[in-house]
Amino acid sequence: MNTSSFAAPCCNGHRPHTFNEKENYCRIIFESTLRKGYSFWHVCTPGTFQSIIFETPSDYKFGMVLSAICAYDAGVRIITFELMSNHVHFILICASKENASDFLELFRKRLTRYFQSIGKPRDLTNFKSDPIAIKDLESLRNQIAYTNRNNYVIDPDQTPFSFPDGANAYFFNPFAKAQNGKRFGDLSDRAKIKLLHSKKIDYPDDYMVADDCIIPTSFCDITFGESVFRDARHYMYKITRDVESYKELSVMLGDLEFYTDDELNGIIYSISKKRFSQDKPSFLTSSQKNEIARELHYDYKADNAKISRLLHVPLAVLDSMFPMNAKQG
Repeated sequence: MNTSSFAAPCCNGHRPHTFNEKENYCRIIFESTLRKGYSFWHVCTPGTFQSIIFETPSDYKFGMVLSAICAYDAGVRIITFELMSNHVHFILICASKENASDFLELFRKRLTRYFQSIGKPRDLTNFKSDPIAIKDLESLRNQIAYTNRNNYVIDPDQTPFSFPDGANAYFFNPFAKAQNGKRFGDLSDRAKIKLLHSKKIDYPDDYMVADDCIIPTSFCDITFGESVFRDARHYMYKITRDVESYKELSVMLGDLEFYTDDELNGIIYSISKKRFSQDKPSFLTSSQKNEIARELHYDYKADNAKISRLLHVPLAVLDSMFPMNAKQG
């Protein structure tokens, strides 16, 4: 799939500057892709019942390589992706839902074969997905941002630009895009076989390889992903501030955790002020805290330990309120 096929003209022949011009340009980009017969899909495997898949740096590196070659073989274009320890997220441009499913099935089969070849077989029975259609521009923005902030939410030592196992670090980041490597076409056949763990080595010569990975800028349409945001500031707002946009999405995808402590703390302060006219949550009554705890549990999927830590409610109280989460606490 040719990246240039998604190009769209600037507003009236000049670079967009105003809010309306930028928003219109994003919409032109999005709608022109649909008119060409392509569609957008979020492929996410559930982590709830899946044991650890990617365990070592080598596992993750091969997962990065596999993302590139499976996208090429399946004829899909990846906008962005992240590999988590027991699940994956891919935002795709492709011809159909079946096309997106074929991509993941190819990924699963080759991943299974890889782990068998290194003597560490994985049970990937639950490594499957019913691709989610992305039907409008705002949904595409939310799901790109949702994917790119995935590890940042779970690991307090990461930022959306530091996690190495995905395309997230390259968005609006010229320093990451300047990463050097070797052309795939310049590697020896032996080196290609070692990199791909396969004798099938007929892949684009202009793929760039570094640190035993195919660099995401070689096979992900980062430019298109950036073009659906008005600018870098808009993107930063989506990945760090617009947390309410992800509530329904996290439920739909079955993610167990998708808010940082700071984000949930902001939500607590907001509820406290709007519902109870109290600027300081620490002054709330026990019943008021319990009401907020229910909302954090049911609407934001926060676990008992996190609610206890942020609301200063005894863990035993929360375990009695939400016994199914007691072990997680």
